[in-house]
This record gives sequence, structure tokens and C-alpha cells, in this order.
Amino acid sequence: MLTRLHIKDFALIEEAEIEFGPGLNAITGETGAGKSILIGALNSILGGPINADLVRDGADKCVVEGFFEFDDDQTQHLAEIEVPLEDGQLILRREIHNGGRSRAFINGQGQPIKKLKEIGAALVDLHGQHEHQSLLDPKLHARFLDAFGGLDDDRHQVARYWRQYRDHSTRLDQLRSERDALVTEDSLRMFQLEEIRFLDPQPGEEAELERELQILENAETLVQNGLELHDMLYQREGAVYEQLGQVRRQLDRLLEIDQSLSPQAIALEELIYGVEDLARHLHDYARKIEVAPRRADELRERLDGLRDLKRKYGGTIEQVIEYARQLSAKADRAGALDGELATATQQRDESLSQFSACCLALSAARHQASATLCKSLVASLGELGMAKVQFQTELATTEDPQGPVEREGTRFAAGEHGMEHVAFHISANAGETPRPLARIASGGEISRVMLALKEAIAGRDLVSILVFDEIDSGISGRIAAAVGRKMQALSASHQTIAITHLPQIASLADQHFSVRKRQIKQRTITEVVALDEKARTEEIAYLLAGEIVSDTARQHAQEMLR
Repeated sequence: MLTRLHIKDFALIEEAEIEFGPGLNAITGETGAGKSILIGALNSILGGPINADLVRDGADKCVVEGFFEFDDDQTQHLAEIEVPLEDGQLILRREIHNGGRSRAFINGQGQPIKKLKEIGAALVDLHGQHEHQSLLDPKLHARFLDAFGGLDDDRHQVARYWRQYRDHSTRLDQLRSERDALVTEDSLRMFQLEEIRFLDPQPGEEAELERELQILENAETLVQNGLELHDMLYQREGAVYEQLGQVRRQLDRLLEIDQSLSPQAIALEELIYGVEDLARHLHDYARKIEVAPRRADELRERLDGLRDLKRKYGGTIEQVIEYARQLSAKADRAGALDGELATATQQRDESLSQFSACCLALSAARHQASATLCKSLVASLGELGMAKVQFQTELATTEDPQGPVEREGTRFAAGEHGMEHVAFHISANAGETPRPLARIASGGEISRVMLALKEAIAGRDLVSILVFDEIDSGISGRIAAAVGRKMQALSASHQTIAITHLPQIASLADQHFSVRKRQIKQRTITEVVALDEKARTEEIAYLLAGEIVSDTARQHAQEMLR
């Protein structure tokens, strides 16, 4: 429910605060007083179009704020469509600067105008001379038809199966593309993998092979020099070992004189042992070295193979091994794809079958509901002064050889809203062919169609706030009374705001506001006044009698208000 509308520096309104109530809220006033300004202000916070001319002369900007409160059921629905509520409350704000720039706020947070419009469409149906009219959008006609037929759950089921079918189809296409890519790469991949596997490179292998090859290529040098070093250290006359023995004997004589040289004697002894061990090691090393030309050739061949792999598949052996791992994973993936493709195909087919069945069921139910809706609206519109009206619901389908739904051997396009494009057609005058509602109906006629439609779906309508502007265009007397009674009945389930010139409608309101224009300091301002019982009697009498309000008019007004 819209509880409060605050307007500042908007057109002729310097500042106004209107506290709406539940039920029927009537707004009356002289022509040109500014009633439509109120609707324009409300439309602005519903994401409607604006311009810089709306800013009151002398002001930098105009501001409109709407305060909304919702019950638990409404809160749950709005949460499902991601309307941000705080404790069941919502504040929509629009600022329009005199340069034409506009800003939108939802609960104090800046938001794009598009978001404001989405939320506005979920909250309010506004009917009049403004753009925010759901009946003018053929995309919403299916929603009205489904609401009338009690088909909302069926539509949601169709949408759910459609999303499943779409997701499974997308998954299947992805798997097929992946499989095709793997099949295309298969020959090259297997060749590369076999080439790497044939050599079976190991981490750190290259360095070990190069070291072994270097030894084999220099085997004779190593043997010769190793034995030569052994002789120099230990074997030949005058070897290091022999000379160290002489040093030891000389040091022993010195020890007999001075025992303080004991540490040096010990160090010398260790040196002698070390030279002996070194010589033995060099001798054993030289004897173990083999001159093996065949082995050297094998090493060169393998190193050449490893370098070739690095050139093709990576700068290091580790990178080559990783590349082989990736190739192997792709090969494994190609093998697993067959099973995944079979599963995905089955899931796609099952969701398609469910979607198709639900579409056909929804289509049949829509055709049945359509006939009943048209009869109901024609009867209701007749009561509202449109006696010659013809109303039709077009349920158009599109043949598509690749479409997901088949009926009687023909395939049709379909989507999350079903297989039909629903459009309301109307002819207000006898002898005229019904045509699309948005193209031929006047603002007053559209308002009456919406009134009749809202009456038909009252118990299932998710939009809880209705605004009617100029619904009384071209009607009076009995028809006006009928419009008033329908609006009063509708206000039991919807908060209803109506701008009217008719006392028959205004007298049925639960809250009554008067829009007045007056001059203050040579400036014209528009003000909105909530009427008490006495003022309301005067306002109804004015609507009945015009400029001169008689006692008879006041008495008649009192009778209408009882």
C-alpha cells in the first residue's frame, strides 16, 4: 500500500504531503487545478519519463518520495522478484534537477532508473494518459489471462521446465563442441603422446645423462691422469707419501727434544693417512672407468631425443612431462565424454518432453480461459457504458520446424511463457473489427477495460495498487454509478487511487482529497487537502452543482455520502 506521497518543487506544487489510506482514495478538483500533476509525480517514482520543465521555477531540483508498506503475502511476492524491502517497507525517491538530470533512490540507495521502473511495474498499475500502463504492453497480456484462468502455477511450471530444457540443451551443445574439438585433435594428440611416451623422459634425467656422457668422452684422460696422480702421491720414487714419511722422521727427532710439537705431529700423521686414502681412491677411480663408445653413442642419441622433445613441447623436461599429462587427460576426457553425452542427451530429452507437455496443457487451458474472459469482460464493460464493445483474445503461435513443441504433426516455437503470444483486441463501436488494444483504445476506455479486468482477477492479482486517471471520461449518470461501484468493490482487495470529476465515484471513497490552485504573492501554487466530513460534503455538492452550490446540492451530497 502507498501510505504517503511527498512532493516538493514539482511543477506547480511547492510542497505537498498526501497520506493515502487503504480502500478507495478519490482525488477531485477543478480542471487545471493540478490533479494530473499528482499522477505525474507518482509516475516519476515508478520510473516514468521526466523533463527539466517539471522543476518549479526558482528551485534547483524537485523531489518526489513514495512510502510503501506491505503485508506478509505481498512481502513474500516482492522478495521473489527482488524488490528490496526493509521490515516490509519501501521508499522510492526521484530527484529531478533543473538541467534535466535525474537520480533514483530505493530505500536511500542510488539505483538506475531501470530498476525503479521494474519495481514500479510490480507495485502499481497506473491507467490514464501516462506511459505506465500495463495493458498497453502486449507482453503482459498473457499474465492477465493466466491470472484470470488460475493458471499462474501452470505458467511457472512451464517456465521452470523451459529453464531446465534450455540449460540441458546448452550443456549438451557444450559437450558436443568439446567432443568435436577433441576428435579433430585426436590424431595429432595421439601422435604427440606416443612420441613423448616412447622416450619416457624423467625429471632431472638430462643433467645425469650429460654428466655420464662427459665422463665417457674423456675416459682415457681420466684414467691416465688418475693413475698419474696415484703415482705422484704414493707409488713413484720421491712420491708425496714418501716425502711425508721423511718429514715424520724429522719431526719425531724434534719431539724427543720438545713435546710441545705433539699437535703438529698428530696433524702430520693425519695428513699422511689422507694422502694414502686419496691415492688409493684415485687408483680405484681410474681402474673403474670404462672406455665404452657404444654407450656414449646411446647417450648422445637419447640426449638428442630429449632436446627434440623440449623444442617441440616445452623449454624443459618438466614442461614436456606436464604437456604429456595434459594430452593424457584429454585422451581420458575423450573417453569419458561418450557417457556424459548420453546422460546429457537423456536429460535434454526428458526436460523437453516435460516442457512440451506442460506447454500443450497451458495452451489448452488458455484457450478455454480466453473464451470465458472475453464473455466476462464484454458483460462488465457493458455495465461500464461500453455496450457495443467487442473483446477478443488472440492466441498466436509460430510454426517452427525446429521448435520444441509438437502438436498434431506440426512443430511450434515456444519459450518460458509458453507457446502463445497473447494479445487483447477490442472494438468499442459496432461494425468495427477488433484491433490491438494499445492502438485504438482511448485513455478512458483503457481504464475501464483495466477496471473490468482487475475485477475479473481480483483474488489472484499480484499488483496491489491501482491508479485510475480519467476513467470517467465521457460517462455520467448510471454508468458513472456502475464505475464507482466496481471501483469500490475492487478496493476491497486493492488500494485504489482515482482522479475523478464524478460525484458518483468520489462519494464512494474511503479517503477524499481535493486539489486546489491558488495565488500566493503573485505565484500560482497547487495544494492538496484531505477533506473532513463537512468539507467533503461541500466538494461533492460542488461536483453536482458547479460554481453555485445550493442547499439542494448539499442535501443530495449528504445523501450520496451516507
